[in-house]
Amino acid sequence: MVEENTNEQDSQLVGLLAQFDDPDSLIAACNQAREAGYKKMDAYTPFPVHGIDPAIGIKRSILPFIVLAVGIGAAFVGIGLQFFANSNYFDGLSPFPGYGFNIGGKPIFSTPANIPVTFEIIVLSSAFAAFFGMWGLNKLPMFSNPLHRISRFKRATNDKFFLMIEEADGQFEYATTEGQLNEWGAVAIEECRQDLTDTKLPRWLTVAGVMVAILLLLPPVMIFRAKGMTERAPRLHFNPDMDWQIKFKSQTVGPVNNEGEPLFEDMRAMRDQVPGTIAFGDLEADSEMFEGIKSDWKPEVTVTTATGSVRTSLGENQEAGGVSAADDLTKYVTSFPEGIEVNEEFLARGQQRFNIYCSACHGYDGNGNGLVNKRAMALNAAGEAGMGTRWTTAKSLHDATVKDSKQNPLGRIFETITHGRNTMGPYGAQITPKDRWAIVAYVKAVQETELKLKSDQEADDSDDSSDNSSEDDSANPRP
Repeated sequence: MVEENTNEQDSQLVGLLAQFDDPDSLIAACNQAREAGYKKMDAYTPFPVHGIDPAIGIKRSILPFIVLAVGIGAAFVGIGLQFFANSNYFDGLSPFPGYGFNIGGKPIFSTPANIPVTFEIIVLSSAFAAFFGMWGLNKLPMFSNPLHRISRFKRATNDKFFLMIEEADGQFEYATTEGQLNEWGAVAIEECRQDLTDTKLPRWLTVAGVMVAILLLLPPVMIFRAKGMTERAPRLHFNPDMDWQIKFKSQTVGPVNNEGEPLFEDMRAMRDQVPGTIAFGDLEADSEMFEGIKSDWKPEVTVTTATGSVRTSLGENQEAGGVSAADDLTKYVTSFPEGIEVNEEFLARGQQRFNIYCSACHGYDGNGNGLVNKRAMALNAAGEAGMGTRWTTAKSLHDATVKDSKQNPLGRIFETITHGRNTMGPYGAQITPKDRWAIVAYVKAVQETELKLKSDQEADDSDDSSDNSSEDDSANPRP
């Protein structure tokens, strides 16, 4: 017997709800309903029942295919959007042109570089597809469900089992369907009706929803307006993030903390290196290799006292009695440090470094006729050196004081390259220690070559003189 639960004039029949006392009888009824041709039906149980899905003919969900399709589409959208924005094929496209940005000569568009963004778009789009796809397939949201108005149905979450056959099914015929449910073992059958007065939302709720939606649109509209206008007042910034973080900027006043106090006493943003710190692998403990100074050297200076001269040891560069430890030429090495092998390859390396760093002033032959020196001398001659000064002539490497190994030992040449001397600037930060020694070797080779050339020239001149004397003697023989 079918139980009616609402007035037929104010409601619409949705279907028939049959109650069963155990899962076995429910599964049997579902199988018989499926075999009878019913398709629009559903089963409700207080716990998962194995076999219920095939019994009522539930097919595999198409949700995975929806997610797959959306993910593939998102991949094309992600790659396409980045290609449009970054390649130079759309530079002139209006109103939204692309912008091909050349970074270090790299390709304008490279697929591997665009994979991370594409992956994120795929994940986000697939998640939305799964969420909203589930809602759509389950016909959600539903503002009301007529089953919840049946008091018997409340036991579906406790100890009873139900089969609902919808009136919209093509096989549904009220009397026939009712008789079949009784034959299949239903212990009770109720009409499920939709109250027609509940099909629409209350008017006040609709109005409230529209007002809330309008209010939610106001903030983004205000933000968009503020970002597109020029005003004297500071712009609205709802998400400061790291825009005003405490950070360093070069050549500016140092940062302050949250209380407005400077982080450093001198107020400078750029900081000096911590004194005494050395990078790993950069400890230059070998004074002969890295300074050109003997490892066992201790500076000794002459101190003139009332009783006479006394030689004493002082710290480096300390002065006493007018004689500086820095002027002590005995501290410099006179041979190349251990580990430096002077060969043809080493000299070629020295020549290459000399031509790069030294020839501009000293010239390729070391005579001080480099292009920079020539230009400086030309400015001096024209009186255009500037600021009332005159350029200093570059030192010739063949000068007697430079070639003298006592006045200018190997270590002193190395020190000059490293720290500079007089008007010559330092090159220690630009040239490695080994390359500096290579330049020293090449300089000595150039000096030796010049001496040999002069010696050969003098020998040639002497031979020419002898030949001339002999000819004169033959022309005017002595008595």
